[in-house]
Amino acid sequence: MDNIVGERCAILRDYLNKVLQHPKFRTHQATCEFFNVSCLSHIDGLSSSRKEGYLIKRSKDYYHDGYNFFRQSSFADSFIHHRDRKWFIIKDSYIVYMRPDRYEVGFPMLVDHNFQIINGLRHVGIHHGIKITNLQRTLVVKCQTAYDCEEWMQHLKNLIEQANGFCGPTVNRFNSYAPIRENQLAYWFINGKSYMEAVAKALLTAKDEVFITDWWLSPEIMMIRPTDDQTYRLDNILGRIADAGVRVYVMVFKEIKHIISLNSLHTEKTLISKNKNGFIKVIRHPSHTTTNGVLLWTHHEKMVVIDQKIAFVGGIDLCYGRWDDEYMRLVDLGDENDTTLSSPSQITEENVTTGERNIVEAAQTNMTQMTEQSDAIQAQQELKGIQGFVVEYPLYFLDEENYLPNMTSLEGENFIINDGFK
Repeated sequence: MDNIVGERCAILRDYLNKVLQHPKFRTHQATCEFFNVSCLSHIDGLSSSRKEGYLIKRSKDYYHDGYNFFRQSSFADSFIHHRDRKWFIIKDSYIVYMRPDRYEVGFPMLVDHNFQIINGLRHVGIHHGIKITNLQRTLVVKCQTAYDCEEWMQHLKNLIEQANGFCGPTVNRFNSYAPIRENQLAYWFINGKSYMEAVAKALLTAKDEVFITDWWLSPEIMMIRPTDDQTYRLDNILGRIADAGVRVYVMVFKEIKHIISLNSLHTEKTLISKNKNGFIKVIRHPSHTTTNGVLLWTHHEKMVVIDQKIAFVGGIDLCYGRWDDEYMRLVDLGDENDTTLSSPSQITEENVTTGERNIVEAAQTNMTQMTEQSDAIQAQQELKGIQGFVVEYPLYFLDEENYLPNMTSLEGENFIINDGFK
């Protein structure tokens, strides 16, 4: 009897291996459903799946926001149908659902300190149902049988036990879903120059996906300066990695048009146009309307995440006006080889045009000629008649040098204006 069972197992094993070796059968939806695998099952950098399979999702989920405040649970739930068949995946620290035929991933539910699961007709309101809750939303799913419901519940309980630090009675600082991680590798960026250069170089190493969120994002900003190479422009960098197959997801603040001009629509159109395969996605959020309860609220997160391995977090948007270095220049134009710095007085002197120099020199020459042709005693009498602070200027130089104040001095200017020579 044991030999017969072993032979049949070997036959089934060989058959399944042949199915998996066939290119069309290997990726067929029925094959994936039989083995409980999907496109998210085996990805480098992601954890292995705890459990996968089809569940019927409630057609309307409730997010923990203003909308949930106005709903009446018992009345509203009676009109909700469970008809959305989705492929659910339990990972190491989150749950996600998707449509395998379109590879559309739904909203992931993170395991946080408010993560809870309950089942049963009394608590959920449906047979073979499971209610999953975290800080962000409440999700209700329906299993086909009671056995399936118990199996999913057991995997969810194991998820809570294994997600050490993410859930528990202790609330994390700032009500965060994640605990504090000590002894982590980090680098401080003091100014925009080093930050943007590091971001640009890290973006060019991306292999799978990039997440960017900013209050303001300028597609045309140069990430590495000084250079005339447009390769290091932000939109060109994102377009280059998207052409290589990297998925780029960008979320920017959708401004109130008549109050602040961030032009997020230009950002969206410019970035999307950089890749024809649709590998660059842009979300402008939120829509400021009174109907959805969002008013006078902005996104102020500045973050770049690359392949879920490198994260840039801080207060520098990838936009105009953020690039700077230790010299704090007012502009970044000019010769890149010119590293000399000048004081404001030196800059003013260097900027005097040739015509202005000629005027000053001509005035000084004319003034010298007039003093040489004038009598010193008469000049003293003329100066005494002038009203203003020039009268306070010492007059002894007239007796010694027969010279008047320099035209470029304040006293000399007042002298010329008051017509010291008749």
